[in-house]
Amino acid sequence: MQCKLDLEISHSQFGLRSRAVDDDELEWGEGNLQQGLMWQPGLVLLDPLSDETFGADVVVRTVEKFLPSKGAQRTVQVPFEIIDTAELFAFSPCEELPVKLDVEVGDYTLIYEVCLGTEVYYVLTLLKGKIDTATALKTDGWGLVKDQALTAGVF
Repeated sequence: MQCKLDLEISHSQFGLRSRAVDDDELEWGEGNLQQGLMWQPGLVLLDPLSDETFGADVVVRTVEKFLPSKGAQRTVQVPFEIIDTAELFAFSPCEELPVKLDVEVGDYTLIYEVCLGTEVYYVLTLLKGKIDTATALKTDGWGLVKDQALTAGVF
């Protein structure tokens, strides 16, 4: 099952949340900027790898088994908790859009892919079950190395 959204991305960030979020929770630390993401329970902020404001397709999907997207340029996995299904939104500083998927409250693995087709698009895959360590799943041109451990919270 998937939900395709046309999200206006700005300020070099967008994200997924499953709870209400205060503006002060959307701050990045220097370490977050270097690894290209920040997450905490029910919230993940992602670097779209572009500094411009633009509209992009964001596909949020659930699958039984993860298969990488063909055009993936960056792929990382992080723990993600769905706290409230009614609060499941893809968002940026410009807008937020509800994610309409048949999901339950609980622990998931969120796999984030930056993909290149005719245009840049993003795929957020939710797999049921929790992982202990967030990692880069491939080496990319923006500084991540395959199997590199990623740090939670603001740092």
